[in-house]
Amino acid sequence: MVSTTESTIQKLEDCSMNGILIYTSEKYGNDEQGDGSETKPFRTPLQGYRQYGDTITIYIDSKDESKGKWELLSKTQGKKVKIQYAEEKRKQERSRQQEFEDAQRREEKLEEAKQNVIKEDKSLSQAEVIKIKYVRNYHDKRVKIFGWCQTYDSVILSTEASISVYGIVRPVPEGQSAPGDQELVVDYFEVIGHSPPGGTDTLVNEESHPDVQLDNRHMLIRGENTSKILRLRSIVTQCFREHFFDRGYYETFPPTLVQTQVEGGSTLFSLSYFGEPAYLTQSSQLYLETACPALGDVFCIAQSYRAEQSRTRRHLAEYTHIEAECPFISYNDLLDRIEDLVVDVIDRMA
Repeated sequence: MVSTTESTIQKLEDCSMNGILIYTSEKYGNDEQGDGSETKPFRTPLQGYRQYGDTITIYIDSKDESKGKWELLSKTQGKKVKIQYAEEKRKQERSRQQEFEDAQRREEKLEEAKQNVIKEDKSLSQAEVIKIKYVRNYHDKRVKIFGWCQTYDSVILSTEASISVYGIVRPVPEGQSAPGDQELVVDYFEVIGHSPPGGTDTLVNEESHPDVQLDNRHMLIRGENTSKILRLRSIVTQCFREHFFDRGYYETFPPTLVQTQVEGGSTLFSLSYFGEPAYLTQSSQLYLETACPALGDVFCIAQSYRAEQSRTRRHLAEYTHIEAECPFISYNDLLDRIEDLVVDVIDRMA
């Protein structure tokens, strides 16, 4: 067996002849966090070439550990990895060249676009500022509308740019369709603010990891599906309120910072409130009960907090809680009211 000293001398000789020594291990190597050293090896030989070029000496896991922990990468394996590395470099070079040419073409188009200046026709009638949802009331009138550009594709504008448009609201031509059967015949537009090329896709998209989506939730909700969820939530909440008001309930607004615990409550989130113990509310039950003698049937829609591990969708640290309290009712009366609540809210949503 070769001694440790002889092995080290041999490695140093290899290093001086063939360049840098790089270690790789499929057992405990890591291409992202490793540095190619014996204590922090790469996982693949290809990563060694990426980091240090192809003038390196690569050691891999020894097939026979009795002869040592490492063995030299064979010439056949090394040749395959070098071919892989060369192909990867060619692809990167082609990609860089393509990006450079695309950027150059874009700059040329932008320079050409600067020569075209759009000006508002002052001979037209004064435009009235309105919101898109009210256009049906402005047929054949000139209006001005602000909005976020989400589908406009041109040389200058990109997704998420902010613009204002001027034009006349008219019914869509026969055989065509649009939301509300209205369209705006635009005669002028202004760019309020540009956005980076690529829009929200540069930060988050449908394929992003859930953690990335949650960190960029303010951008994700601009998407069609997520914004529909927010609109639906607003409609459902409105239907609950309309049901309670229609049945003679009064809405109350209990605090969310409390010093009490409700019946059967779970673990509380605690905090110091000016030196006194306080908790985030689990339920507004106690406050609703105190309001019953003054108002009768009462309800509230508020946030509740429970210090539970979020292992499933049914274990949430924070959620919107719809609660109601009614005096002088029996258990059967309660069941009837719950059934009425569910059926009526669904009917209102339909």
